[in-house]
Amino acid sequence: MSPIIKKFSLGLALFAITSSIGLAQDRPIGGANCTNPAVPIIPSDAGQDLDALLDAQDAVQAYMADSNTFIDCVNTIIERRADSAGASNINAWTDLINANVDAQESIGAAFNEQVQIYRASSD
Repeated sequence: MSPIIKKFSLGLALFAITSSIGLAQDRPIGGANCTNPAVPIIPSDAGQDLDALLDAQDAVQAYMADSNTFIDCVNTIIERRADSAGASNINAWTDLINANVDAQESIGAAFNEQVQIYRASSD
């Protein structure tokens, strides 16, 4: 697969993930203080500039921390409300967790791709 198609495919996948997480952010968990973080955008040219790459690294690290906090919060809600929430709510909350894990993996892959580009250009 050509690099352009890979970047386009990755961009499309990230758009789909950010769109689905954006929708999930609009559906709060009643009575809970769980904040679903916004997925950062990794610029496709971050690997061409060290400052941009470092900014992307900061954004990824902050997102990972916030996302893990959100996942822990939703897990706590699931544990506390397992008996009374109903299967549809439990499934929706589990989908939120899964979407965050998927986004973490995609963001990590996008960032790692930019690191590889930077390393290749500095050799």
